[in-house]
Amino acid sequence: MKTIILRTRSAFTLLIALLMATTVFAAYSAHQNDQDVNNFLSVYPSAKSTKLDDCALCHPGGTVVENSKPKQYGSCDYCHITTDLQPVPGQIPLNPYGVDYENAGRTKDAIQSIEGQDSDEDGSSNILEINNLFFPGDNTDHPGLTPAPAVVMNMERLLDFPLHSQFLLSNASKSADNYARYGGVKVRDLLRYVRASGNATQITVFAPDGFSKTFPVDAPDPQIPSSIQYDVMGPYPNGFYYPGLDFVEYGLEPDRLLPGDVIPDKLYLLLGYLRDGDLLNKGKLVPDPNNPARLVLDGEGPYRLVVPQKIAGSPDRPSTGTPLKDGYDYDKNKDHNAGSSVRSIAAIRVEPLPSGTTDFRWTEGGWNLVDKARLVVYGAINPEEFLLSGRVLYSRSNPLEGVQISIGLLSLGQVASATTDAKGRYKAWLPAGEYVLTPFKKGCEFYPPSIAFSLGPGSEVNKDFVCKRPMTD
Repeated sequence: MKTIILRTRSAFTLLIALLMATTVFAAYSAHQNDQDVNNFLSVYPSAKSTKLDDCALCHPGGTVVENSKPKQYGSCDYCHITTDLQPVPGQIPLNPYGVDYENAGRTKDAIQSIEGQDSDEDGSSNILEINNLFFPGDNTDHPGLTPAPAVVMNMERLLDFPLHSQFLLSNASKSADNYARYGGVKVRDLLRYVRASGNATQITVFAPDGFSKTFPVDAPDPQIPSSIQYDVMGPYPNGFYYPGLDFVEYGLEPDRLLPGDVIPDKLYLLLGYLRDGDLLNKGKLVPDPNNPARLVLDGEGPYRLVVPQKIAGSPDRPSTGTPLKDGYDYDKNKDHNAGSSVRSIAAIRVEPLPSGTTDFRWTEGGWNLVDKARLVVYGAINPEEFLLSGRVLYSRSNPLEGVQISIGLLSLGQVASATTDAKGRYKAWLPAGEYVLTPFKKGCEFYPPSIAFSLGPGSEVNKDFVCKRPMTD
């Protein structure tokens, strides 16, 4: 059987670096060159690449009815999914912060002029919410909320996991079936890494457009077609190979397997980042061939949940295909596992959430994660923590007490905070992740205004700030 063997980790890291350096279609992050976003980021440069650097800063999400079913949409979807969502064609709705910004003149000065307002009337001023990476236009998102424990991983960290490779059939109901070899991380290994709670019962896997699928941690086997449950632990049976079918798409075809032969690969619920040896293409929006006014998701990556069949079998034609009575016509009793796969994963929620914690709304902010090839795992986890420390000085010499240090995760907002002591020192213990530090004290202008850094095994991070402007309090 042909297999893809990664000879060295460094060679694969180089492949990733080249991919990240390539210009890609970033469909989601913050309007791209939109002047309103540039105004905001020029006033608050520390908000760059956080959840505030997103359409949700000024636009609300909502619910619409499609095919007689309610569907949740995020703020970006008003522009990126369909113009039919607009209450008035050509007019995009604004949240309270967006309204105040527009009324103030939509300039840099306008942003500064509304700092002291409480646009969303949640008891926190706009500047307080912005400094702590909360939405100033959403009264359900404000300081005082406790986020669920979360770990943010980039591609480099995921490469430290053992690579698992599996060749399998993805059997679809309405589109073409396909065989492909995926490489990635077993989801059960991922849950062990984040120390999922022994009380965890299921996971929900999210794409940033709100599409999600839920999987039990374990499910009884064997299973029957009417109640298939794909679970984290498995086991998944070996698949079968059927080459040469004109209604099936084939990737790298294995050697020495005849029609109906068992594929020897062990199969798992997989967080995939390779397909047939190549990194998955990042998800992006493209015009729907059947409705150019609507945009649809194209691409699988950077991460895809790969779901094997629980009841292994042969491919079958799409349900819309013409029956030929040759044994491959559409069969509703077959295991159509492709429909449970999730493309362009932004997050995995381990459930149930711990008592008193808040969820992350996947209709907002998740495209930043896709664009930057990051993955959030959060919820009922107890991850290993690592030391973050630092010092804040006044004029590069004197320690500064009482500085609030906001600790934010990309697209998740503030997840922790710290305050400097009489010696100007602060510290916090945090899970592995990609963080942004933002200092705040009335009357101070800090250098740098924020610091982005990665925290993980084998690292203790020390980050210092300096107050450059005389204090007035």
